[in-house]
Amino acid sequence: MTSGKNFIGSTLGKKIMVAISGLLFCFFLLFHFANNLIIFTGADNFNFLVSSLEKIKPLVRLLEVLLVIILITHITNTVLLTIKAKRSGRAPKDTTGTKHSTFSSRTMFFSGSILFIFIVTHLSTFWYNFQITENHSSYYRIVTDSQLGFGNIFITILYLLAMIFLGFHIKHGFSSALITLGLSSTILGRLINKIAFLFWLVIPSGFFMIAFWFGILKGGL
Repeated sequence: MTSGKNFIGSTLGKKIMVAISGLLFCFFLLFHFANNLIIFTGADNFNFLVSSLEKIKPLVRLLEVLLVIILITHITNTVLLTIKAKRSGRAPKDTTGTKHSTFSSRTMFFSGSILFIFIVTHLSTFWYNFQITENHSSYYRIVTDSQLGFGNIFITILYLLAMIFLGFHIKHGFSSALITLGLSSTILGRLINKIAFLFWLVIPSGFFMIAFWFGILKGGL
């Protein structure tokens, strides 16, 4: 038990926790993205999808609790690793282990901070209003044209910026995770690295297009 606590508290343990929690969150993004694509098929389909989740609310709540645990684990260990690196005066390293960091690695903490602000905003607008509305035909409107959704240009801009940073964050995260887990030089690691573009390019681009389509092109309508 003590050895386990010591390992989790070590630098390597924290890096592994960051890697695993980050990968788990990526799978949530994949599921969330697949559901959100329904919004392009119209109000009726999107409202029906969101309303259907009400029928399995206990399961949804359980998954939300697990997601919160994943996020807290990821954020807490990332902050602790950053503080430790700052105190030790180590230069930032990229995924090759050199002191010449990439743009993605240099902006990891910054991009993570922007994403944290985005998550708080997202939960206090989209998610919160989904929970309190009693009109199941209003979900589409909340997202597309209300001042709590893409009808608000500031929320739209934050959403767009967050998706750009999400792409950079996940791209570097995958490279770091593969090294931390000792998979970067393996066949499995190379395979994961090839399909990682689905998470750092396709998914963020898809979310970006949703915000751009309804918030910019459609003008929040």
